Amino acid sequence: MGKCGIVITTFENEQQAKPVIDEIIKCKLAACVQEIKIKSHYVWNDELCHEDEDLVLFKTRKELYPELEKKLLEIHPYDTPEILFVDAENGSAAYLAWIDKQTR
Repeated sequence: MGKCGIVITTFENEQQAKPVIDEIIKCKLAACVQEIKIKSHYVWNDELCHEDEDLVLFKTRKELYPELEKKLLEIHPYDTPEILFVDAENGSAAYLAWIDKQTR
């Protein structure tokens, strides 16, 4: 198991994502955050949905995941936000060291 990983979540749009991203970075729970425009397809409340969303990737340390998840659940606008941790077993040593340095 790696020391770092990526936490994945989604938002309706960039405006909705920005305050959450700013808070996570300010709290040093992630070293870097990336946004990607996506199209999501899912069932919610028995209704088939096709939505434009922003996929947000938080680069962080594995040990910070519980606190990052807790913070996302507190401030995320969705009722049931997607929050997934993907373990980074391998990666550039210099980049992983940078993540370590930028997070608390």
